[in-house]
Amino acid sequence: MTRAGFVAVIGAPNAGKSTLTNHMVGAKVSIVTQKVQTTRFPVRGVAIEGDTQIVLVDTPGIFTPRRRLDRAMVRSAWGGTEDADAVVHLVDAAAEIAVNEGKGKAADRRGMADVDTIVEGLQAAGKQVILALNKIDGVKRENLLAISQRLFETGVYTEVFMISAATGAGVEDLTKRLV
Repeated sequence: MTRAGFVAVIGAPNAGKSTLTNHMVGAKVSIVTQKVQTTRFPVRGVAIEGDTQIVLVDTPGIFTPRRRLDRAMVRSAWGGTEDADAVVHLVDAAAEIAVNEGKGKAADRRGMADVDTIVEGLQAAGKQVILALNKIDGVKRENLLAISQRLFETGVYTEVFMISAATGAGVEDLTKRLV
């Protein structure tokens, strides 16, 4: 019997949502660039794992909007979570660590603020979400554990996965969980 489910992938701009979606689908369904807000509307891709189809919804980055287009993109991103069977919140762990060590760029600091905004939105919606710490390549384990603990204590997350969407490290475990 074939099963299918929708999974919304949310996160701050440039957290790696499109890279993760492309990796899980096994094809380039989403554009990947360093430019913020490249994904302007939800993009769907289907990952097949055994007899299960996972419809991944790659959403625009969630951030504090300033213009009408920004507000529309953020609404679209949140809308992707409403009908989803599961939600994966992707966090750029390397950027958060850089900020914590005083080495972060302005974009890293904005990304960290966006993560907090997303957590608040998830708390308000009463959503239970899977946390995926991305860009773990070359990051010390104790730093990852500190981020994981800080975010897990918000009460929003049911599980935490440490992954690298670019290399595929940990992605198979996340995929198995979603099946």
